[in-house]
Amino acid sequence: MLKIMSNKWIQLFFESKIPFCIHKLYKGDALIFKFYTNCKPLIIVFYGTVYIMKVFTNGESIFLAILTGNSLIDFSVNSFDSDYIYYKVVALENTYFIKFCWLDYITHFKYLSTLVKLLDLFRYTLQQYENSSYILSHKSTRYRVIQLLLFLCREFGILNNNYIIIPFEISQKTISYITGSNPITVNKVIRYLINRLLVKYIVKKRILICYSSFFSYSQDKTIT
Repeated sequence: MLKIMSNKWIQLFFESKIPFCIHKLYKGDALIFKFYTNCKPLIIVFYGTVYIMKVFTNGESIFLAILTGNSLIDFSVNSFDSDYIYYKVVALENTYFIKFCWLDYITHFKYLSTLVKLLDLFRYTLQQYENSSYILSHKSTRYRVIQLLLFLCREFGILNNNYIIIPFEISQKTISYITGSNPITVNKVIRYLINRLLVKYIVKKRILICYSSFFSYSQDKTIT
């Protein structure tokens, strides 16, 4: 906890006297956000990893992005459909946020460098949204699941000899949410990849291991 509290963003907010609060999400937990008319909140993910879903009142949902540390969450731009949607931020691992109001930030910041740092977050976050969008660019569930695994390996994977470990739990239900696919179909895709000795899925720990053959397979299928 001391390491978290020494984070540069927290120090910056203390020094600038900008009102803020800290939230912690345990892995698997979620925060729900709707449009705010008074205080337009901004959220800095300064530790951990989350994925964001746009949820409609009819129960349908759309995957938006996977975000990690030094990302910015801003839901204040979509006021026109605020009565029909909300946003769900789900932690893939223990995650910490700084939540503050944009108006407070403008009112209290004293140094140009603080604004520049925030712009850096916007740029990095846009890049993560763009990278995440490739997951849904494929029509078939198989290719969406493969693209998701490639994304997770590239962004978070830990290299170990001839395979890469995705270092946090990711259930098949989570994979189905992110890829917008039926859980039964996702299960079939995972079994297919396992039978081809491309990945290994440790069910109890919900940990995925992608072998080097998986990346050769994805290149042969021109999935990039």
